[in-house]
Parts: sequence; C-alpha cells; structure tokens
Amino acid sequence: MIPMELPDDATVKDLKEAVHDMFNCFSVENQELLFNGLLLQDNTKLASYRLVSDSEITLRLLFTIVIIGKNPDGQYQRYEVRAHRNNYVGDLKLKLSEDHGLDITNIRLQMGPESYLLDRTLLWANRISSGTRIYIAEE
Repeated sequence: MIPMELPDDATVKDLKEAVHDMFNCFSVENQELLFNGLLLQDNTKLASYRLVSDSEITLRLLFTIVIIGKNPDGQYQRYEVRAHRNNYVGDLKLKLSEDHGLDITNIRLQMGPESYLLDRTLLWANRISSGTRIYIAEE
C-alpha cells in the first residue's frame, strides 16, 4: 500500500495523474482504478466514492491485444482490444462484440494453430500481454 495525499476536490483523473507522477510510468490512459470492486470514473470527485484516509484503491494496468479475424465481409481485419491481466479470455470475446460489433456466438480464440484458448482462463495464465496476437477461429 502506498499512501497519497490529494486535495479535497480531487477527481479520479487527478489521482491517476498523481500515480503517473509518483512512478514516472503508468500513463493515465492505461490505468483503471477500483474501490470496493467499483470502477472509478475519471471525472468523478474522489469524495463522491466516500473514500476515507485509509481507503485502498486497486490499480489495474490496461494494455492492447491484437485480435485478427474475418470481418462480416469475409476480409481479414485487425481488431484492437484493451484489457488487463486479470481479464478472462471470454472477456476478450465480449469486447469484440461490444467494441467492434462482431457476432461472437460461434467463435473461438487461439494463439496459434490448434492452441485454442478456454473462455474461463485468465489472460496472465495464457501469457497474454501487450502486443500479443490472437486469432479468431470459427467453430
């Protein structure tokens, strides 16, 4: 746990900027902050979340995963999905649907030939990180 002090009117984005300044890394756009399991929104004041002096906030670092598959026209396309290491493989499929409008009903994700990823496994357990290429396979 790393203590930080911010003004009473600080927003979540202010906290992200303070984290960035403290560590000189972790860009604001790559941070996701949670308090008691709730995702904190950038423009909301920290006081709105009823944080107290010893509150613990979880920092999740986001990264981009490249997923390659056919678009609805049958052409191969590169899709970028933002995730964190504790997302599940199934979350990537949901993001393909939500962010790119893909029908995920009959797709599987794979990292190479015959190496299908199970939806219920964590990204870190599959060694999926920034820049990892994943492929869409039709079931």
